[in-house]
Amino acid sequence: MRRVIVTGASSGIGMACARAFLAAGDTVVAHGRTNRGALEGLRREFGAERVVPVATDLATEEGCVALVRAAGAFDVLVHAAGIWTDGAIRTLTAENLERTFRTNTFSAYFLAREAAKTMRGGSLVFVGSTAGERGEPCHGHYAGSKAALWGLVQSLAQELAPAVRVNLVSPGWVNTPMARDALAAPGRMDAIVGAIPLRRIAEPEDVASAVLFVADGRQRHLTGVDIPVSGGALLPLPRG
Repeated sequence: MRRVIVTGASSGIGMACARAFLAAGDTVVAHGRTNRGALEGLRREFGAERVVPVATDLATEEGCVALVRAAGAFDVLVHAAGIWTDGAIRTLTAENLERTFRTNTFSAYFLAREAAKTMRGGSLVFVGSTAGERGEPCHGHYAGSKAALWGLVQSLAQELAPAVRVNLVSPGWVNTPMARDALAAPGRMDAIVGAIPLRRIAEPEDVASAVLFVADGRQRHLTGVDIPVSGGALLPLPRG
């Protein structure tokens, strides 16, 4: 049985990841800054001894340090927590830019630093975004915050080898509370799905399945890779 830290475990992709590891028999240190009720629901379902809730603010260095310390010894860290906010470049504020990078990017660096001090083996998995691979109009700050994770993963995959494997999972559109308002805009869902070869957006469980795969110790020769969970949305558009 592994001990797994999952950030953002109170909703969306993080919650799906926590459930996937729990279903596989692992113990989960479930991070959630606000929705404590969701984590208590996991404890009731899977048992208090297998779900360890931790509430810290990962937008701060102190919060990242506190989470890793509270977890104790662990085998896998999945960093799924993140935010997605509007910010067309003409209206982008310093506050919005800094908050996005602190939550999405700085947290990854601080968590990786603390994990590297204690891990003697295992796996780090960061949840990125296809926005970090191809950009996203009116969300350049978000795209940049996720693009930085790819550089981090490639660096750490070399630095922490051979003991610790480091990989990235990059979803496209996912049916989560974070994206729900945007997807509800008139005509938006049809436009998005029409550009995806598999003709659907992802469910959180689709992303969790990829995370579980790369974290599996049997993937012992898989490190420094980015797995896009996008339904083929990154494929070149057909010509002619």
